[in-house]
Amino acid sequence: MIKETKKLIVYSIVSSCLLLNSVTAQSQPNRSNDASLLNKEILKIIKKNSLFTDRLDWKSLKVQSDTLTFTDHDLKNEKIILDFYINKLRAVGDKHSFFISSYNILKISNVPIAAMPEGEYLGDGIGWIKVPGLMTFSNHKDIDFANSIRNIIEKIDTQNVITGWIVDLRHNGGGNMWPMLAGLNALVEDGIAGYFIQGNKRIPWISKNGKIVGKDQPINTYKIKNYKVKIAVLIDSQTGSSGEMAAVSLLGLTNVKSFGQTTSGYITANYSYILSSGSQLLLAKTYVSDRTGKIYKEAIVPDCIVDDLSNTKDDEVVKSASKWIRESIDF
Repeated sequence: MIKETKKLIVYSIVSSCLLLNSVTAQSQPNRSNDASLLNKEILKIIKKNSLFTDRLDWKSLKVQSDTLTFTDHDLKNEKIILDFYINKLRAVGDKHSFFISSYNILKISNVPIAAMPEGEYLGDGIGWIKVPGLMTFSNHKDIDFANSIRNIIEKIDTQNVITGWIVDLRHNGGGNMWPMLAGLNALVEDGIAGYFIQGNKRIPWISKNGKIVGKDQPINTYKIKNYKVKIAVLIDSQTGSSGEMAAVSLLGLTNVKSFGQTTSGYITANYSYILSSGSQLLLAKTYVSDRTGKIYKEAIVPDCIVDDLSNTKDDEVVKSASKWIRESIDF
């Protein structure tokens, strides 16, 4: 997700466990007037900012939104409104926007990170780093995640002579892209890693050593000894949203090649709008491109398709990537 505070902060993926229908918190009565105001608030945000605004019939949508029937419970009303707009967005091709309640934001903030990065030296000069999805609303957890990636890379790189890296983004369903990019920055030179595409405008994503976009606290600044070694990026059908963005941040480099299966196609950038109810609207607002300017409006198709869904560090996808790395360097 990208917090909409007049600048880009975070990027996220839809997850069914985060949607408002999972909320079980206590409702408050007699708030139908607040529901009407929330309805107007959301309509205004979507009309002004949605990537798909031109596909929506705003005259008809406004009439339908004005006839929504509310109850005397906040959360029920909120669900009525949010379901209405999500259904309208889905109908015109937006498969990525979603809402998350303040209750679920708090819940996510209070639980440990679901999966942390891992990695090891595979032999033959090859380092393997597995980057899972990351959904947090915590600066401290984001920093820990980015540092974990860099610490693993530093350990592998300092203890071995590395001729190539495998960045494994398979099953990375997304969350916050910036800690992923900040960690993987150890493998590349600083600079523009990609762009958000808004009409004719290109907004660059900057990858800077020791820095997570949107956060003041520095992280590990280790950089690999040799930027020219090959990097194999592994993707699959469960690589989505921020997982896809992490892949895009490496694509376009002359020493990078992708392996695996086509990604899930949740590759629009979501901006976060904090609503008066305390919930957030994560709204698809822009397409993205890699550093060369290649725009990705659908899924990412790997350079080398390997039909092995094992998702292990010694399966056919890893073997294909390792074989490419061991070939003579030619770039």
